[in-house]
Amino acid sequence: MFTRILLCASLGLPLLASALTPVSSPTPLEELQKSSEHKKVGQKIAECIEGYVNRDGQRDAEEELSEYLDKKWTKAAKGRSPLALSDDLAAALWYATDVSKVKGIKKGRVNDLLVPVPFYGEDYVSESAVWVPKKYSTKIKYPLILSIPAEGERPQDNLNEQWNDSTIRDNAIIVALGMPTTTENWGSLGEAGNPEKAGGIGVLLMNFRKALESYSIDYDRIYLAGQGIGVAAAMEIANYSPDRFGGVIGRTGDAAEISPDNLSNIPFIFAGGGKRATEFSEKAKEAGYADCTLQADAKAEHIWAWIEENSRRSNPEKIVLRPGSPYPNKAYWIDVPATEYSDDAMLTAVADRASNTITVDSTGIASIKLYFNDTIVDMDKPIKVICNGVENEDLVPRNFGTMMTLIYRSRSDPGKLYTAFRSYDIPLTEGEAKDAAAGPK
Repeated sequence: MFTRILLCASLGLPLLASALTPVSSPTPLEELQKSSEHKKVGQKIAECIEGYVNRDGQRDAEEELSEYLDKKWTKAAKGRSPLALSDDLAAALWYATDVSKVKGIKKGRVNDLLVPVPFYGEDYVSESAVWVPKKYSTKIKYPLILSIPAEGERPQDNLNEQWNDSTIRDNAIIVALGMPTTTENWGSLGEAGNPEKAGGIGVLLMNFRKALESYSIDYDRIYLAGQGIGVAAAMEIANYSPDRFGGVIGRTGDAAEISPDNLSNIPFIFAGGGKRATEFSEKAKEAGYADCTLQADAKAEHIWAWIEENSRRSNPEKIVLRPGSPYPNKAYWIDVPATEYSDDAMLTAVADRASNTITVDSTGIASIKLYFNDTIVDMDKPIKVICNGVENEDLVPRNFGTMMTLIYRSRSDPGKLYTAFRSYDIPLTEGEAKDAAAGPK
């Protein structure tokens, strides 16, 4: 349980209070270890995390984990560091929690789900609902559908009327969110400490956290769905944290008035939509972004088929990011410090593993932080990072302590496990340099 809680800590609202094409993924490295090895290492990671949480035994647990990897995984790594086995480490991280110990799981029926959201006040509770398959087993990783009901629709009714297809119910965990009373805040963070101005982002994050703590979830198959005005809210929330979701589902509601840039790696399906959905789809297609499906007559079976075909791109080759205020400022393997960009900032980053090069082109951004693993680049070779035409090239060594720190700080999940990071200054573009030399207008 400790690992799942820590991995989800970045979803917790106290942190928000303090901080607030088609593009393919690089070719995944083949898993070289058996699932039994993943489970053993996962258990050792859990012991490290327990030591970190309790402030007792962390160092000993880390030494034991490091020694085990060196002894048991170096051969599979063929002489490389065992930290080069990115896919195996990711698989092990998933096993670092044991949801089989969670009690009181009610299967095969719609159940109330009361989720406190203290960010909006000590007594604020999201009155949501959840469906768990009748034959639910912790030995299976399930897709998670986070459904935003239509305005005035009870979460229980949303599950009973919109998600009653037997195939979906047999194979997915579905949470219908109890959204705030004020619909205009559904796609925003809202106001801290003010239940009258609660936001949909906070409600979604805490329900998301509750689901990850309670059920056996496939982190790469987490979907946001919206009904009616919930479609726009789902898109706005996905824009806030694009690297968490495998896709967005719109049902009988129009799209948000939003740029597709931050959503460039997220597939969409609009099962009924209006003018804005069409415009969004056309812009995404023109930019070469992930597939956007418009299917007015799409029913449950079509949505399930789409879910089976689409999962999260954990480490995409190309990232487009328009930082917002205060979010988003992070997507996948790139992070823009909150104080390091202007209102009109824009960034495109491309990783080419064949040449071991990452190219970053941006405006209005002073610096970035890049996270590395051997899925994105070959970390045994010098990595070339080109920022607005200025080249940096050096070795970025894998580091066990860095990997563990990122896990402790909730910077990774099983689909995004990194073994190093490095910061880079972004030089001004030629146009920015001219504007700076000219001074204020």
